[in-house]
Order: sequence, then C-alpha cells, then structure tokens
Amino acid sequence: MKEDRAASRARNICMNIQAGEDGEAVRTKAVLRYEGGTVPSLSDDQGEAIVKAVKSSFCD
Repeated sequence: MKEDRAASRARNICMNIQAGEDGEAVRTKAVLRYEGGTVPSLSDDQGEAIVKAVKSSFCD
C-alpha cells in the first residue's frame, strides 16, 4: 500500500533526526526516499518541507 510506504519513509526520517544526523543529511535522504515513480525529482526546498512536515506531525 502507498500509505504503508509513506509511513515507513516518515519513520525513517524520524530515525535520522533522532540519531542526530545533520539537517542537510536528513534532507538529502528525504529527497532520495520520496522522489521517483510519479515524482521524478524533488528540489532541496521540497526535501526540507518534507522533513519539517514529518518532524512536526509524525515524530514523537
């Protein structure tokens, strides 16, 4: 399911944040996780927006 995949990716972003990775590394990994398929590429700004959204709504 697409929802399961999105939740798994969000969990991975949370784990990166909780592991103390720097913001650039977390953003880069988010871009790599979410681009592809129907989203061929994402900008760094879009990656940053994903990280902020996940951090504020998904991470404990």
